[in-house]
Amino acid sequence: MKLNIRSLVLIPAFLSLFTGVALADDGAGKPGPAPNRQQWCADNPQKCQEMKTRMQEKCVQDPKRCEEMKARAADLKAKCDANPEECQKQREKMKSRRVEMRAKCDANPEECKKRREEMREHREKCRENPDSCRGRGHDSAPAGKPST
Repeated sequence: MKLNIRSLVLIPAFLSLFTGVALADDGAGKPGPAPNRQQWCADNPQKCQEMKTRMQEKCVQDPKRCEEMKARAADLKAKCDANPEECQKQREKMKSRRVEMRAKCDANPEECKKRREEMREHREKCRENPDSCRGRGHDSAPAGKPST
């Protein structure tokens, strides 16, 4: 599997977004997610188990996608082990982006709610017809296709 630079940025972004959404209701009064998953799971065993169960269900529903995500995560981990400074820069960039997005949502919650719903609809359409969603950041996209 060939990963390009956008993939190196997008994969952590989506993982961060997924983790942020999953942990959002637990983060009341905290400046972000816990420093590491093990600590968060120790502090929140019930929610940790729910997340594990949800992930297992998703893997049962679509084992190919689950394996692809695990392979991408392993590849990303290997790249981060080889170049930790670059990964740290990316993490810091994502943290600042998350803070910006959270501030925008706090300022305009209705707009955020609308955008979340649009993303849910988009993901559902992509699940129904994955080929229609091959655009930015996907290696299998046609070469001349403009990204939207």
